[in-house]
Amino acid sequence: MSSNKLPLDRGLLRNGLCTAWILAVLWLELGAFRFALHYCRWPDTRQPQIPGSRIVRILVIADPQIIDRHSYPGRGPLLSTLSQYFVDLNLRKSWDSAFHRLRPHAVVVLGDMMDSGRLSMSNTEYEAYFKRYQSIFNMGDSPPPVYYLPGNHDVGLGNLPQFSLEAHMRYISHFGSRNYRRTVGNHTLVFIDAPALVEEDVLRAESGHTFDSWPALSNGPVEFVKQTASAGSLGPIVLFTHIPLSRPSDASCGPLREKGTIRQGYGFGYQNTLVDGTTEFLLQSLKPSLVMSGDDHDYCEYEHTIASSDEKIQEVTVKSISMAMGIRRPGFQLLSLISTVPSPDHITQMPVPPPLHALCLMPDQLGTYFYIYIPLILLTLVVLLAFNITRANGGIRYQTWGTKHSRQGTPEPPHELTRGNSSHAADAESFLPEPASKPREHCSRGRSYSSPWIWRFSLAGHRRRITLPNPFGICQRSRVDRRSSQRDVGGLVGFLQDVGMVAWPPILVFLGISFWVMRW
Repeated sequence: MSSNKLPLDRGLLRNGLCTAWILAVLWLELGAFRFALHYCRWPDTRQPQIPGSRIVRILVIADPQIIDRHSYPGRGPLLSTLSQYFVDLNLRKSWDSAFHRLRPHAVVVLGDMMDSGRLSMSNTEYEAYFKRYQSIFNMGDSPPPVYYLPGNHDVGLGNLPQFSLEAHMRYISHFGSRNYRRTVGNHTLVFIDAPALVEEDVLRAESGHTFDSWPALSNGPVEFVKQTASAGSLGPIVLFTHIPLSRPSDASCGPLREKGTIRQGYGFGYQNTLVDGTTEFLLQSLKPSLVMSGDDHDYCEYEHTIASSDEKIQEVTVKSISMAMGIRRPGFQLLSLISTVPSPDHITQMPVPPPLHALCLMPDQLGTYFYIYIPLILLTLVVLLAFNITRANGGIRYQTWGTKHSRQGTPEPPHELTRGNSSHAADAESFLPEPASKPREHCSRGRSYSSPWIWRFSLAGHRRRITLPNPFGICQRSRVDRRSSQRDVGGLVGFLQDVGMVAWPPILVFLGISFWVMRW
């Protein structure tokens, strides 16, 4: 038995780790977003096709709430800038994957487009803020119709000194009307200004009026709802509101919600739900086929009942599309509106199928950072540190065994595999140190040399010999033994060198992807 040193290939380890990191970055930063939408399909494709039907497909997103310097005042300038950069990067990847793969006929944004849109700021700062929003949600040269409705982060809720007096006018000039309706696919889409509805409802309740007797504010949400209810011939109505409708505090949101439920409550510039009376007013007046809301950031399905008719109306609270809204997996909603075209034999319109909707989820970006990247970084550091400690100590020792047999079949003591020499004297010499005068093996330029391993033994009265190539005897073109040069570098220095060599290519790939995405 003898002890030898197993050389570790430093370059192979570096290249292997570096390649693994590059593949991980490419997948996690690009591939995962495409793969997340692999099973995301328009809900009408899961239903039997109706002859003569027309389908309008609407992509519904909620609470993009792009952050700015006001969003996290306690984080400091550097951390706040990094937070803004990574949230913008995630929003761009999510939006680009969803919009270009699904190609909707229209887009609905359920409010809270900009986190600090309601705050006091200069016109120049607001314009830059708005252009950043447009840059993130880029829809190309031929964008589909986009329908916005105001959220409490866009126009504020309540009379607070932090809120800009220009917030409402800025919203109208940049996003459009606050209360309006549109006919799409034989359906009527009704958009209400929920923050203004909350404020008007407070005035109504304080005055002691009912909704019927209340002298609605001019151009306000109550007046708009009453006008819409009396318009007639609107077809099926889909109601969009930023603030969810009221429901019991213990109402379940279904299995697709990440945690908790939606409960009534209010605070600085927000209110979790509309109150019971306002909810009843909306449902009784409009009798919508479907209600879609935002603001809560997590997904929720709830079925309302109109007391006077026991009619069931489903409400879907849409997930936020942003990674910064306290949920693990951002998402959005797909809405399919199906209308039927009357045949020549029918004068009236055929019955309209109910709206169809489906939830789509995006990757867990924070989970990627904290539960994939950080463990991979730690694992890489441990592997490189262990390698360099082993290398600095001379490598890993291993043992080789051989057994000789005499002509009588008696086993002789095991011995080490010997270097190539055809004489029987090599068997004895293998146990002795090489003489100092023995010439060193060397390589001529341009070729390699390997000394074979020879195993001699007796079998059935005959001498046998097995010759094996030496896998560790390959010489390099350099005159300096690579293993010796590796051991010349200390463990700590070598560790730092390896970390740098492994880290810079995937970091460069990440920065390249980020630069490319931010220029979309």
